[in-house]
Amino acid sequence: MLSTRFTKHALVTEAHKTLQPYLSAHSITIDATTGNGHDTLFLARHSQKVYAFDIQKAAIDATRLRLQKSDYTHKVKLIHAGHESMLEHISENKKIDAIIFNLGYLPHSDQSIVTQKNSTLCALNHALSLLSPKGIISILAYPGHPGGTAEMHSVIHWYQQLDDSDFTITLIHSMQETMASPRLFIIQASVRQ
Repeated sequence: MLSTRFTKHALVTEAHKTLQPYLSAHSITIDATTGNGHDTLFLARHSQKVYAFDIQKAAIDATRLRLQKSDYTHKVKLIHAGHESMLEHISENKKIDAIIFNLGYLPHSDQSIVTQKNSTLCALNHALSLLSPKGIISILAYPGHPGGTAEMHSVIHWYQQLDDSDFTITLIHSMQETMASPRLFIIQASVRQ
């Protein structure tokens, strides 16, 4: 099932608000792109364990510092690797309750280092294999940078191939959306009998 809704909030805030009801003190979660650690810290506050990935050491370092300041390092395993390698670091026997993808580039850094559609699609497929029966995935895509539009369209094509009986998909738009505005996609596993 596909639905659309609009928000006045920043899409990062909307992603957190959407995921929070699915999280508990027992949740195991993934931040597929740590960036500066905002999503990682959010997950750490609402989960038992977070696996956080990034290919840039600067992102891992910034996230570690943010976690140390808030005293959440004990809940997070920081992994200096691309999100497409998540199955090398997380057993498929573990079932993940929530996964956040915040695509694009690391803010205030080298904007030529961006997520790539092929590795993102690989990571999304791995995410599905790890997702718990009631799990949820948040994907924030940024069409406003070089390669961002192609990556966003590949995400759209990816979720269009998902079985409607297995997943509910929600597109969340900003009230002030432009062609270059970020897009938020929520993929929620339907309860399987």
